[in-house]
Amino acid sequence: MSSISSISSTQSMAVSTYKSDELSTSTKMKLEALGIDPSSVTSEAQAQQLIAQAEATKHQNNSGQQQEKGGNTSEQALISEAKELAAKVGVSVSTDDTLDDITGNIADQIQVMMDSGDPSKIKTAQKYQSELAAISDQADSISSTQQNIFNAMNMISVSNKYALGL
Repeated sequence: MSSISSISSTQSMAVSTYKSDELSTSTKMKLEALGIDPSSVTSEAQAQQLIAQAEATKHQNNSGQQQEKGGNTSEQALISEAKELAAKVGVSVSTDDTLDDITGNIADQIQVMMDSGDPSKIKTAQKYQSELAAISDQADSISSTQQNIFNAMNMISVSNKYALGL
């Protein structure tokens, strides 16, 4: 019986050594750089999930700080640009209008200008139309980025549920 016990003990040590060696050196370095103890991680997949979560959290914190400083293009900045364009076009904007409301009203006014038949108004409307398209493209880009971040975080939460057996 003692030989089986010693074999079992040797096998369990080999398995635990294998699991700790399972992490690549670059993964261990990333974990340490993010302040995560590599010995607390049991697999490469778990390590990659922790790294992704830590980097996502770090990215959210950094973007929150940049927004406070006004360092990035946000929906609020686009609303400001849209309000400026609305003033040029002659559309009134209330304080509680959304970006979609503002751009819709601008598009309607541009269409009125295009339908007027006056060549100078048509030329001006085309200029405004290109500005509106640029604002809409930026809004689409921000929306897409937000959706991608949401999807990534959702995927991480599902992976964590599977890893935890929930």
